[in-house]
Amino acid sequence: MAEIFYSEADAQMLQDKVVVLTGGAQGIGAATVALYHSLGAHVYFGDWDEAKGLQLQQTLSAKGSSAGATTTTTDGSVGDTLGPGPGSGPGPGPGTVHFQRLNVCDYASQLSLFDTPFNAHGRVDVAVSCAAVSETGSWFEPEALDLESVKEVSSGNPAAAKPLLPPLPLPTPRRHSPAPLCLVSSIAGITEAPGLFSYSASKHGIIGLMRALRPFTPSRFGSVRVNAVCPWATDTQLLGGVKTAWEREGMPLNTPLDVAKVVVQDESLTGTAIFVTGGRYFDTEEGLARTMPLWMGQHNAREFIKGQQILGLGGNWAGES
Repeated sequence: MAEIFYSEADAQMLQDKVVVLTGGAQGIGAATVALYHSLGAHVYFGDWDEAKGLQLQQTLSAKGSSAGATTTTTDGSVGDTLGPGPGSGPGPGPGTVHFQRLNVCDYASQLSLFDTPFNAHGRVDVAVSCAAVSETGSWFEPEALDLESVKEVSSGNPAAAKPLLPPLPLPTPRRHSPAPLCLVSSIAGITEAPGLFSYSASKHGIIGLMRALRPFTPSRFGSVRVNAVCPWATDTQLLGGVKTAWEREGMPLNTPLDVAKVVVQDESLTGTAIFVTGGRYFDTEEGLARTMPLWMGQHNAREFIKGQQILGLGGNWAGES
C-alpha cells in the first residue's frame, strides 16, 4: 500500500473555509472539530449528545484567542492548550465553531445542519460524515430483534451523504481545488470485525458509498472529491475494555488527533480509503487496484474493467426493472 503523509501546507489552506461535520461531540469527531477550528475554519457540527456538543462549542469558543493547539482526551473533551501546533504562531488564526443537535438517521435533521452555514456564508466548502453506531450486544436474542434499529443502521450513512453534495461549491475562477467530502469509516469497513454486526455493516456501507460516489461526483457535481478514512484501534470511548490488553501487547494505537489530521488534509486526495494505524496513513484502494489481477485473476480482471466501462455511471440502467 502507498503511504500518505500529513501535509502542514495543505492544512494551512483551511483558513475561512466553511466546514460541516456530523458526529462531532466526542472522540475522533471532537478532535476533528478542534483541529479545523485551530486552522481557522468556520466549523458547524452536529451530534446526538447535546450536552457534550455544547460543552465542546463553549470550550473552543473560549479558547479561540489562545495561541496553542487544543487536544482531545479519550472521551472527546478538549484538553489543555499545548505548545506550537496547527493554528499557532504565524499562519491562520482560530476560526469559529457552532453546534446543533443532530439525528443522523433523519434527513430533515441533516439538512438543517447544512442550512445554518449555507444561510450564514452562502456556501459549504468541506463536508465530513463522522457519526458512528455502537453495538447493542444482543442482535441474535429473540426478544431484542428490532427492525427499526436495523433500518437506522442501514439508513444513517446514505442520509448523511445526500445533503452533503448540493451545498458544496461548483468550480469558480477563484477556486483551484475540488471541495472534499470525507466519510469516516473504519478498519471494520475493509476487513472482518467478528461480533460487531451493526458497526461493521455500517462501516462497510461507507466504503461502498465512497466507491459509488468516486466516479459519479466529478460528472454530476464538478469539483467535489470523496474519500473515506478507515482508522484501526483509536484511543476513544469505542475502544472500551480492549485498550489495556492492546497497550500491553504493544499494538499500534491512534490518537483522535492522528485521525483528525488525515481528515483535514485531503486536499490532494480523491477516491481513496485511508487506513490509519499508529498515526500512519495508507491508501488501501491503490493496493486493491494494483493487485486486482492477482486476487480476481487476470482474465476476470480484464472482463471486469471492460464491464465497468459498459455500465458507466449507472444513468442508463440504475432503477430500471
